[in-house]
Amino acid sequence: MSTGKKYPLFLRILLRPSALALAALYAAAGLGCAFVPLLHTLGYESALVFGLLAAWIGALLPLSMRHAFQRLSRFGTGPLPAATAENENGRGKAPGPLRVTAARWLHLTLAGMTLLLLPATILTANALLVRNCSMFDGALFWLLIPMATVGFSTAVVLFLDALLGRRAVWAYYAVLLLLLFQPFVQIYTLPQLYAYNHVFGMFLGLSWDQSQPPFLTLLLYRLSTASYVALLLTVIAVLEARRKGVLFGMHRRRMLLAFLPPLAAVLLFHFFSTQLGFTNSYAHLQRVLNAEYRLDNIRVVYDGATMDSSAARRIAEEHLFQLERVCAELGVDWKREITSYIYPDRASKRRLLGTESSDLARPWRAEVHLSADSWAETVKHELVHVVAGSFGPYLNRAPFIRVLGLTEGLAMAVEWSWGNRTLHAFSAGMLAQGVLPHARTCMGTVGFATNSSSSGYVASGSLTRWLMDSLGVAAIRRAYAADNLESTTGMNYEEINRRWRIFLGSVRRDLPDSLAVAYAFRRPSLFSAVCPRVLTERNRSAAEAMAAGKPRRALVLYRAAEALAPNARSAFGIVGALYALERWDSVAVVTSQYLDDTTRAFSLFPMKLWEGAAAWRRGDSAVADRALTRLVEENLPGWPTPFAARMRRALRRGGRDALGVLLTGLLKADARDQDSLRRTQLTALLGKFPRDAVVVEEYMRAATDDSSGRAEALRAWREIESQPANDAVRMLAVRLYYADRQWEEAQRLLRHLWNEALGDAARNEVAEWLARCAWQLRRTRQ
Repeated sequence: MSTGKKYPLFLRILLRPSALALAALYAAAGLGCAFVPLLHTLGYESALVFGLLAAWIGALLPLSMRHAFQRLSRFGTGPLPAATAENENGRGKAPGPLRVTAARWLHLTLAGMTLLLLPATILTANALLVRNCSMFDGALFWLLIPMATVGFSTAVVLFLDALLGRRAVWAYYAVLLLLLFQPFVQIYTLPQLYAYNHVFGMFLGLSWDQSQPPFLTLLLYRLSTASYVALLLTVIAVLEARRKGVLFGMHRRRMLLAFLPPLAAVLLFHFFSTQLGFTNSYAHLQRVLNAEYRLDNIRVVYDGATMDSSAARRIAEEHLFQLERVCAELGVDWKREITSYIYPDRASKRRLLGTESSDLARPWRAEVHLSADSWAETVKHELVHVVAGSFGPYLNRAPFIRVLGLTEGLAMAVEWSWGNRTLHAFSAGMLAQGVLPHARTCMGTVGFATNSSSSGYVASGSLTRWLMDSLGVAAIRRAYAADNLESTTGMNYEEINRRWRIFLGSVRRDLPDSLAVAYAFRRPSLFSAVCPRVLTERNRSAAEAMAAGKPRRALVLYRAAEALAPNARSAFGIVGALYALERWDSVAVVTSQYLDDTTRAFSLFPMKLWEGAAAWRRGDSAVADRALTRLVEENLPGWPTPFAARMRRALRRGGRDALGVLLTGLLKADARDQDSLRRTQLTALLGKFPRDAVVVEEYMRAATDDSSGRAEALRAWREIESQPANDAVRMLAVRLYYADRQWEEAQRLLRHLWNEALGDAARNEVAEWLARCAWQLRRTRQ
């Protein structure tokens, strides 16, 4: 042992050349991250990056200390003294092998963690220049990801050194590669987007969700990492004791007692990984979504507690109808079975799949994952991914290295519906406003991944549709299979971009569209948004308070989130909470303040809906009409515009305001949830005014879930069918006839609509419904 003044061993380790070099690398990486959006603060993304760095280059510190440790350590790593009675009873001077191993690991881990404080300090100080919305959350992520990684990688290095000696370096990086390969295997073979890993903690997966990783689950997983570390240290001590010939007597009993608890913990975490949320198997998913319905080669897996078999049959029929259309469009003869998992709510989807807002496909497994409340809008898009997988490249059956935008662009081009305009019309509007991305940006992998998702999807869909119409589907299939657009089309991106823009200049736009384009596409991407994950969690908590009937609490939470960083979701939440509290004057004041802010008005313009509803409730019909009319005329995509049109029709019918109270009351919850309409009140209104077109329309919207309600709604429709009616009411009748399996009647109404002057988007919708009815009639005759 060395003599003289003693300093903590980990401090002496920090003065080693390898530690100083690692400190310089960490500092350089921290400075580099300070200039990269999403990585420039303490948060999940920066923690993930430094978790990987700690595993790859941080491990060089314990690797370099394997032979130098004896000169620094006051415990020493030379041969242990011969086992004597005193030593076996713990009264000898020489420490036991377990204590030696634990001490080495502890000091190396402390040194590695200390070095990580350098980039953490840099990113913390960077908060003086960029917004860091939650330093505490960021510090927790750094503690649970890179700091924990240091402890795990150090234990692996020490284990491999004890087991393999000089070959430990190569063995470590071989093991690291295997560990980093594990999440890809999990995501590829299991029904989950996320992956937990002892190297980097947790990977959230490739989705557009902006949610934080679940802290509690991540903490539990890092406890499993600690159990693996303890197990490795015990095995190291056993190997050292065996090599030095002291594995007997008291040492053996101590080793056994030290070995059993971490082994039990490792086994516990392994066998309960699904219950703890670390993984999700198909068997577990099948148990949760406990029912299924089969139709030809379509298999629908759903929650039998929230959906009946008739609803599952409608879902399966729509899958089969869209599958045939997609195959015809792409020229594919599809034979495989397709499985569709329907998640009953956002919470279960987030828990089981790893995303709450995204529907997705797994082409390599011929399966799609959809939400019960949005499957009808997304099923065709996801089926395109599955069918395109028949000619897609790589194991995932889709391009992603060069032209990720083509993967989504093809699905958008075949789906050909997004909001209330065509993809070409939206892209022409983006071109006119100077926000249309370059062809390279919306097709190339880097540009598509870092761009705003809304503009990226729509622009790539428009470009792909134009290429399909210009060059043919076969050319796009070759580009898809080759993961390369330029070589297969014979045009570089500059030429593609030039020709595409010339084409868009000839597209008819649905004017006015300046606000609609700005609202839909002038949104920050995940990489440029301020504190996206923190704000998502804060806004989710506020939304949960609203759903629980606590608007005052929600108002406080939304205001706190808005103060943290101005964002549209918090602003809408503030107005919605004020509306739920029936503070009509406050709604008017706050909406006016937001819409007077020229830097944000375009993203908040649907607030006109709440402004009009509040004015109506306080008896100012003129102001309400002006607000609702302005929103209808601008024709923004999304649910507020058609809902404003419904409210304006009810407002203009005059006199009887019971329907107005009912309609405006819907904004206290979720106007998109038509189930929230109170059937009893509408039934009473229909009894008083059986030929009032506005009352009939609202009753039709509320009566779609059961056959008796549909029958009554269709009876009411036939009473007013001869009256002048808007296209929205006729499409409601079409959907009711279709759901009631009266396809000839639905066809009759659709042909009438087809002969009217319709916009491009409405004509596309009518054409699809005509094809849907013809498909059902053809199947019936077969």
